[in-house]
Amino acid sequence: LEGTADHAGSVEIDRTFLHVDMDAFFASVEIRDNPALEGRPVAVGGSRPNRGVITAANYIARRYGLRAGMTSLEARRRCPHAVFLPVEGAKYTYVSAQIMAALERFSPEVRPLSIDEASLEITGCLKLYGSPEKLGRSLKDMIRSRFRLPCTVGIGPNRLVAKMGANLGKPDGLKVIGAGEAAEIFAPLPVDRMIGIGGSTARALYSLGINTLGQLGAAPEKLLKSCFGVYGPVMAKLARGEWSGGMRRDEERSPVEKSMGHQRTFGEPLSEPGALRGKLVALAEMVARRVRRAGMQGRVLTLTVRYTDFRTVSHQTRLPEPTDDEEDIILHGWMLFDEVYDIGSNVRLLGLSLGSLRPRAGACPQIDLFDSHVRLKRRLLYRALDDLRDRFGERVIARAMGMRWEPRGRDRPGGDPLETLMR
Repeated sequence: LEGTADHAGSVEIDRTFLHVDMDAFFASVEIRDNPALEGRPVAVGGSRPNRGVITAANYIARRYGLRAGMTSLEARRRCPHAVFLPVEGAKYTYVSAQIMAALERFSPEVRPLSIDEASLEITGCLKLYGSPEKLGRSLKDMIRSRFRLPCTVGIGPNRLVAKMGANLGKPDGLKVIGAGEAAEIFAPLPVDRMIGIGGSTARALYSLGINTLGQLGAAPEKLLKSCFGVYGPVMAKLARGEWSGGMRRDEERSPVEKSMGHQRTFGEPLSEPGALRGKLVALAEMVARRVRRAGMQGRVLTLTVRYTDFRTVSHQTRLPEPTDDEEDIILHGWMLFDEVYDIGSNVRLLGLSLGSLRPRAGACPQIDLFDSHVRLKRRLLYRALDDLRDRFGERVIARAMGMRWEPRGRDRPGGDPLETLMR
């Protein structure tokens, strides 16, 4: 049996992962349901001429520069003949749940990553199909015939390489990257194409003369560590397609990130404090879920508010202890909001991120004896919610407060957020 031996002397077989990414998912669903849209530039969101933002655009619309997050006004200026459709969230969620369930035909280990992406371990399924290419092709054919939707599939020796393969194979492609091939394939790509390297980090790398992933993978560890701390050598490994997680199933983790966050751009500007706090609840859920999935905890919470006049304000606070508990994130997020928000101003974007991340196993928070029962109940609740979302996707369940907030009494955070949310 070929494979690698772990420190206990057992043999771990080579593993193979598949990443499926639905192409321009929202727009593709709309085109499927209305064949008259075929061959035309289609944008979902921004259906009002002077308000709102684009949520998704098909590849024809992208040729004109349309992209997610663009204002409706700018999108119509760039492509006045595009078809602009309202967002049908319930429909997309339903189709996504159907697709995620169908993927279990190809692997019992399906991990939904978002409404339009999933990661599958296919190590034990390859004998049934003969090769990764044949399995990937069969999966694409199934989605095309059953759901009449295009998707791109990436296959690799770890989840990172499989995801990068899907990115490189778009649209409607199949990209297989074998063990040992990733470094050569990634080498000519600009550094900002790598998962986990954002704009500010990419600019810092460019200033050092590190422009491609090949250059990053070959950069001196001492240089990277002096400029980026412990994350520097991690980036070099990612650039070579190396992911230390996943050697044993119980140790698999996502690539290290310095912070994890989410942001939301509103089609209609919001100014009601209660409604904005409700949006923060939804963001806190997503941030906490992402941090728990990575097996991390964080201690620095950052809130970003962007107004309709494009003023952007960010404020952060250091939490009493590292956390992955969304109730902690909600409470402190509300406190930051009270400090930052310019009452009465229209808000276009809210962002929330958790930084100073560390592995959960090394974080050992001190739990008050009188508080431990509540925290245990929360932990069990989060585990159940995470299991549901792993199986059916991120949007299968959410707090009503995260979808619509109605103020009660004093319009400020107070008491236990869990009690507030569950009443």
